[in-house]
Amino acid sequence: MATLTVTPDNDTIVSEIDMAAPADLVFRGICDAGTVRRRAPYLDVFEMDLRVGGKWRLEMRMAKPHHGVNVVRHDGEILEIDPPRLLAYTWFANFHDNPKHRSIVRWELTPTKSGTHVKVTHSGLASEPAACKDYAGGWPGVLADIKKNIEN
Repeated sequence: MATLTVTPDNDTIVSEIDMAAPADLVFRGICDAGTVRRRAPYLDVFEMDLRVGGKWRLEMRMAKPHHGVNVVRHDGEILEIDPPRLLAYTWFANFHDNPKHRSIVRWELTPTKSGTHVKVTHSGLASEPAACKDYAGGWPGVLADIKKNIEN
């Protein structure tokens, strides 16, 4: 089960989980387009150019409007990458109160005796309280989904 911590100022969400898989396999589950699309078939688009300055994006159609949009879009740019241990990127969303507001997602993968400890930190959310609440509900599910697909 993934843990979840939200800072008191609602600026940062941290979710963590242990996976019984090597870090390179977990890393692919986070950012390899083919692997991500297999584990998340509801995504209409997932692309990630794995280099500093590379762009990434995902899109998914919603059964009913989400914060006023029928197609949720997230995108950004890779800030740091050190496979299979670290990936950080900017995060923009078309449904935010301010769609030009930048937040940052940081993945840290640490080898353990039985696999990999995964920590995802999403920061810069204090000015987007509705989005912070959504992501607090979403990140543990994303981690659980990666774990399920990687370990099977």
